[in-house]
Amino acid sequence: MSPWKVLIVDDEPEIHNVTKMALSRFAYEDRELSFIHAYSKSEAIKYMLDEQDICVVLLDVIMETDNAGLECVHQIRQELKNHDVRIILRTGQPSTIPEHEVMLKYDINDYKNKVDLTKSKLYITMTSALRAYCDIKKQSKLASELKDLNDNLEAKVAVRTAELTQLNQSLIAANEKILEQQNSLLQSEKMASVGYLASGMAHEINNPLGAMKCNFTVLKDYIKGLSHHISVLNNESLNGDLIDIFELLEDNEIDLNRIEQIVAALSVFNGVSDERAQLHNLTEIFTCFVSNLSTQIVFDNEPNSDITLLCCREQLLKVFDILHTNAIESGALPRDISVKVRLGRGNVSISFKDQGVGIEPTKLSHIFDPFYSSKPVGQNVGLGLTIALMLIKNHHGELIATSELGKGSCFEIRIPVKTS
Repeated sequence: MSPWKVLIVDDEPEIHNVTKMALSRFAYEDRELSFIHAYSKSEAIKYMLDEQDICVVLLDVIMETDNAGLECVHQIRQELKNHDVRIILRTGQPSTIPEHEVMLKYDINDYKNKVDLTKSKLYITMTSALRAYCDIKKQSKLASELKDLNDNLEAKVAVRTAELTQLNQSLIAANEKILEQQNSLLQSEKMASVGYLASGMAHEINNPLGAMKCNFTVLKDYIKGLSHHISVLNNESLNGDLIDIFELLEDNEIDLNRIEQIVAALSVFNGVSDERAQLHNLTEIFTCFVSNLSTQIVFDNEPNSDITLLCCREQLLKVFDILHTNAIESGALPRDISVKVRLGRGNVSISFKDQGVGIEPTKLSHIFDPFYSSKPVGQNVGLGLTIALMLIKNHHGELIATSELGKGSCFEIRIPVKTS
């Protein structure tokens, strides 16, 4: 460890030698002393400026002038602003300035008579001075650290607050992503369950439905024949009954046709004609779709308007037809329906936007549910959007709906782009 630096200031070389000899074996906290020698006030001030960490100054009062030592104290404390170094005044003429006046007037730590400074007393004086110097340094260090802490506290709080805010936002984003994945998984499982159930139902209902329609046609022919014979008899009461029977037959025919529509819709869950995915030109598919429509197709990426997509062509046409029909049923005119195609990173986006009545926020989360419809009973099966979602899921894609009540809706299809 580095030694303690002690500055001896005295115009008598003998005092330097005696002091150095007396303290030659002195040590404090396992650190010896290193002596610096100055023989005047100016030389002492120079060392105080040039040397770092001088711990103790053994300062003679009377040197080149009677007050040289006291002036040196004033310069060290007031001009150099050094309040850490311990200053011990030593004088050979103690009666010149009374000790208590010097202690009160000047910022010194001890005032000794050179005659009284024996080896033993020098040890005591040096130990006391170094102990006080260490305490001052510790306090200065703590004060400096406290000041730095106070100065940087606001900045540290701001940084920590920003970190916590960022972490909180990350947690919120992660939670939203988990919820989104859970909803997507739940929807996929629901679609799989509904598809499995619907395909079985369609198959089971289709057979008796066919028999019922066939029998119904035969029954109508029989009743028509019976009506002819009754007209010959000209029985008015029977004519009234026949009118009621024909009305019932018409109602039953409407119901049978509705059941047939439901079965036809449910059969889509088996896939459109068991179609397999192939590479198709998306522009060609849209050209086929809009050939008889007033809808406008806009490609965001004109250079890439000919997008080749691995897909099931008939299934996509079915989805397009469902979304277009849904837009018409929302009250939008064909010319107000726009379809935008955009090639993004890793997927192609196809959005159908209309200017219809829009969808209420509370109903938006239910529009893909099987048999859900905002139309009166009998006017809509309520499977169109369910089928569209299932077919897009079959392409490993997404169908996202956004809407603003009174301004219209947008259904965006996102399908991953695959080249093989």
